[in-house]
Amino acid sequence: MTAQDFAPALPSTPDGVPLAGWWQRAVASLFDWVIVSVASLPVSGYFLYRWIDAMDPEASYFDEPWTEYRWYVPAFVIYLAMNFAYQYFFLVRTGATPGKKAIGISVRLRDVAGPPPGRAVAKRVGVSSAFEALGFLPAAVGLVGSVVSLLDVLWPLWDGKRQALHDKYAATNVVQGRQPR
Repeated sequence: MTAQDFAPALPSTPDGVPLAGWWQRAVASLFDWVIVSVASLPVSGYFLYRWIDAMDPEASYFDEPWTEYRWYVPAFVIYLAMNFAYQYFFLVRTGATPGKKAIGISVRLRDVAGPPPGRAVAKRVGVSSAFEALGFLPAAVGLVGSVVSLLDVLWPLWDGKRQALHDKYAATNVVQGRQPR
């Protein structure tokens, strides 16, 4: 008997590639969020400025006037579109965004090595974007959307395959290391 016989098995894909941990995923997502946010500012900055300028400090979250949202919605749509393009471009080409590359993780199909196909990436990013969009709606819908979005982010913590809800829908996994081309 060796020490490896007593070591707990690391979660992995069916072909044995170790899965990325939750903290690795979270830090990589933070890096990517910063990159996309800064890159989208030249296009969405005007709308963000007008949104901040239109805010009423006396209004509560549930009383927000719709006039403020006419400025916020275009900025948010621009961010979502740029995030989709960013994720799609990098994940289809290499299986990893710059944030994931910096941390040393990548995305692949659950049973197939290599960068995921465009359809899987579109499903993955589309579902997480839909959860984000629901979270930014006002009142009870936004509250439910925020909870669902939070569940999506936290799901890998208790999932045996370390998949978020968007990973489950797209049949992808986030793994340690780079994908073969």
